[in-house]
Amino acid sequence: MLIMSDPKAEEKELQRLIESDPRLKAQHDAFRAEMDFKQKLIDARKESAMTQKEVSEASGLSQQAVSRLERGKGATIETVIKYLQSIGYTLSVNRA
Repeated sequence: MLIMSDPKAEEKELQRLIESDPRLKAQHDAFRAEMDFKQKLIDARKESAMTQKEVSEASGLSQQAVSRLERGKGATIETVIKYLQSIGYTLSVNRA
């Protein structure tokens, strides 16, 4: 049997679950922050009009490392800093 989904109702239920469980909310917030950070890296690279290969050459990172970083797979702070410097950005930490 097929059941039609209701995206608005599903989103509302998801938000209710997240808000009702502090641990789930913390996990969700961390996930969202990671996704936002990865997207900001990609957007910054594109704003700098650079390809992953160009970032690789400018940073000394392998193209695979650049790709992994943008996918959020096991990057170190050193890798993030090299990536950012190669596209003309710096890393700063701000209080939330």
